[in-house]
Amino acid sequence: MSHIEWDPALATGHQEIDAQHASLFALANALDDAISAGVSDANAVADAIYGLTDYVVEHFADEEALMRQVGFPGASAHHSLHQHLTAETMRLATRYFNGEDLVASQITPFVVDWLRTHIQTEDMGLVGYIHEHELG
Repeated sequence: MSHIEWDPALATGHQEIDAQHASLFALANALDDAISAGVSDANAVADAIYGLTDYVVEHFADEEALMRQVGFPGASAHHSLHQHLTAETMRLATRYFNGEDLVASQITPFVVDWLRTHIQTEDMGLVGYIHEHELG
């Protein structure tokens, strides 16, 4: 299994957001590794799922607090996108804890593709707004 590396081209220029995005990629890789390894210790997969779902919720809460703080006009739409990924992540966790087998080749591409697209469009727009208003 090859890791999905954090791409510096995804850097928004906001230190905290970028650090959290890099952590999300690392957590997606940890889940992918745990599933791919086929470990007999189900705790490795469970821990990876908990880690990813907890951090997704934490990251989105941090981003949304930042949006409120700066008065970002796209906050409502951005929040809706966050809700979508949170729901998908929770569905993943529910499937696993209901005894369904998870296939890493189906999960990691979804999470990473979603993150890349979201960062390149929505998060870049948020940080652009922040920079524009800090300078103006």
